[in-house]
Amino acid sequence: MPPPAAGAPGPVTPQTPSSCADPVSLCVVICCYTAERWDIAARGMDAVAHQLGADDRLIVVVDHNEDLRRRLQRRFDGDATPAALRADQIVIADNTFANGLSGARNAGLALATEDVVVFLDDDAVARPDALSEVRAAFADETTLSIGGGVYADWAGATPGWFPDEFGWVVGCDYRGIAADGAEIRNPIGAAMAARRAELTKIGGFDSELGRVGSVPAGCEETLMGIELRRTFPDGHILRRSAFGVDHRVPENRADLRYFLSRCRHEGQSKAVLSKLAGPSSALSAEVTFVATTLTSGVARYLGQLVRGDLAAASRLIMLLVGFAMTVFGTAVGTVTGRASITPEPATPPNDPVSVDDLVSVVIPTVGRDFLPSTVHAVLAQDHPNLEVIVVDNRPERGDARTLVAGITDARLRVVDQPHPGVSAARNAGIAAANGRVIAFTDDDAIPHVDWVTRMVQTFAADTTGTLGVVSGRVFTAESTNEIQNWFEATGMFDKGPDPTVWSMNPTAAHQALGDEGPTGVFFPYVAGQFGSGNNMAFTREALTSIGGFDERLGTGTPSRGGEDLDSFRAAILEGWTICYRPEMIVRHHHRDTMAALRAQCYGYGTGMAASLTKVLGSRHALGVLKCMPLGLWLVFSPKSSRNDIFPDAWPRHLRVIEQLGYLAGPLLYLRTHARLRSRRRCSTPSGKP
Repeated sequence: MPPPAAGAPGPVTPQTPSSCADPVSLCVVICCYTAERWDIAARGMDAVAHQLGADDRLIVVVDHNEDLRRRLQRRFDGDATPAALRADQIVIADNTFANGLSGARNAGLALATEDVVVFLDDDAVARPDALSEVRAAFADETTLSIGGGVYADWAGATPGWFPDEFGWVVGCDYRGIAADGAEIRNPIGAAMAARRAELTKIGGFDSELGRVGSVPAGCEETLMGIELRRTFPDGHILRRSAFGVDHRVPENRADLRYFLSRCRHEGQSKAVLSKLAGPSSALSAEVTFVATTLTSGVARYLGQLVRGDLAAASRLIMLLVGFAMTVFGTAVGTVTGRASITPEPATPPNDPVSVDDLVSVVIPTVGRDFLPSTVHAVLAQDHPNLEVIVVDNRPERGDARTLVAGITDARLRVVDQPHPGVSAARNAGIAAANGRVIAFTDDDAIPHVDWVTRMVQTFAADTTGTLGVVSGRVFTAESTNEIQNWFEATGMFDKGPDPTVWSMNPTAAHQALGDEGPTGVFFPYVAGQFGSGNNMAFTREALTSIGGFDERLGTGTPSRGGEDLDSFRAAILEGWTICYRPEMIVRHHHRDTMAALRAQCYGYGTGMAASLTKVLGSRHALGVLKCMPLGLWLVFSPKSSRNDIFPDAWPRHLRVIEQLGYLAGPLLYLRTHARLRSRRRCSTPSGKP
């Protein structure tokens, strides 16, 4: 369990911290990012302003929110400044460092010139004489840093299920925290202070850790404490509870979902911290916390339950669940090396896509008879700047080259990919492509003549620099028999007539591309709503950021599918925007025999399950776990609304086959994963991965 503040670390090699002049001057830094906390933040700033001495300053750092910065400037302009203070004692500044709390604190540290920097949260109000306690603590020249008393100010009643040992979940003191005056490893971030020179020497706060916006990550204070002690081992980091703040706990944090999310993020942050500082330093206090505080907490709540306090049962359960979720987060963070599940912001390209850019169209094939028709349709596009790359995924047979041998257009190239699977073939096409936009269709599809023009116009219309993927509508190329009509009626390929945009960070500018897509419980993990692999295009930057297509997924591998869903999901989780444009049309030759349709249904099940199995091994695992119960019900319950998509004539056994695919998908993914690792080991010199 990773509490934010804990007891003294072990002995270290002596060094001497620098001394500071007497009296001690203070620079109080309050970081804010949202106007939603305006009232409590204003109270906190006023409480600090009335405690500042003549040599002290308050710096309010605004984390990338121009409207909030202007509002704060208006509040503290001129006559609004407390009468006892000079105008230059309150500074409103922008975060010029990395986005997030660590970056904002570093921005405040860079502006500070005083002896000691005091960091307070924007939802914490300093108690009277809190800053006097800071001055008293740093009168001792060996004091490096202090942590204050952080007292929970619940907006409503404290939840009866909330265990006292988990006060750190809401950023407050907790049962088991070090006693007043005791040596601690690190302070709680809502109320902490450190010597400016020493904090500057260790480089401030690591932006790989800490909260970004509303995502409840942490551990940046822990790393600060560890680095201070390593650099200045004769110094002290102390708990001084009279340096107190009342920390507001809003109603949305008195919530089970927030509790679990905070535990998981703390675990993931601990995993990253372990890589930065070493597990012995990162987890030393946590081992003690589990061995003493949590163990005694179990006995404590059992005793309360025996004495008739029925709510103690829920506190006991949440004590164990919180511990388990934190351990889970640590495990996920250890595997992924990431502290947060928020998407990485998409890196805008240096130059926006223009309507004249080169487009590379990649067509993977195993040499099916439809291939020449597909190539002719792509070469007939009305976009003038085009290249076509046919990737032969069975080059030993030579069928693909034979089929297109009569097409002499210089824009056509054929490349070989002997490793089986549509993902491997697409990646070979990406490697050969020269275009700014790389589009994909299948060797049994016929794009409309304006297909490429429509996709490029969509990319060029984006003003945010985040549009990484465009998909389009898929109709049947013919309806020659009942089986093809069945499949067309399901709408599995056709996503409808409305232009739609999906983003993890939607903005008003996205509305120019289409309506905001639904973001229900399955968003963005299922990913089927974003489009299909026979009609999709990516910017080169987006493909680079997601690493191309996962060769453990897709047709030609045991998983049989899911590679297009995985690429959509990966792109949106990396911060890219996806746009579906119904006027970007491809016609597809649907399966026309029952045997082929059975294989396709089974592949849908295996591909979806395999792609979700991949997510379970990533930092996004909790998102899939949350929606899995409902997803299983939709897939397997005959009463679920998902079955409404099937026409009345749809054979029941096809649904059963798809359900069997869902059950087989995880095992098939693991099998493919093992095969790919073996292949890569064999292709690496000396046999080392």
